[in-house]
Amino acid sequence: MPARRTASPLDPPPGLKLLHRSAAAPVARDAEVGGLGLDWTITPDILDQVGLTEWRRLAEAYRMTPVRFREGDRAAVAAYCSWWSAFAVAAADVRDRGPVVEGRSDHDRGRLVKNPATVAMREASQQLRYWARELGLTVDARVRIGLADQVEQDDDDNPFS
Repeated sequence: MPARRTASPLDPPPGLKLLHRSAAAPVARDAEVGGLGLDWTITPDILDQVGLTEWRRLAEAYRMTPVRFREGDRAAVAAYCSWWSAFAVAAADVRDRGPVVEGRSDHDRGRLVKNPATVAMREASQQLRYWARELGLTVDARVRIGLADQVEQDDDDNPFS
């Protein structure tokens, strides 16, 4: 026996049939699920300047799709921007000092060792990949969640059109 469906506040009262659903119903249902569109002007306090720059880049990139991210996604987007910042800082250290550095411990003094920032870069890149997939920021993730990129086709190049 199938489980009973619980009534939603958006459902019509019992006995009342709607011929056409209101245009507001899907918006209200969406707001019920993940909140309204993310207000990009409210920036998370945890982000440093690099993280804020990424936050603002995403805000601009998704300006034309105001409900692409919801208020319920705020923590995930902030986590992505935080890991972006960690990656950028570690990458800058590797760029400036190189992948190997002079050892600092007594045992390693006088020889080259792997730059600890490479480990930080690897961890940050793993987290970035996770959050990018979770948020649909990669081509593969967008296809998986049904947000495939629209490829504009020029009919002039199509000999069959």
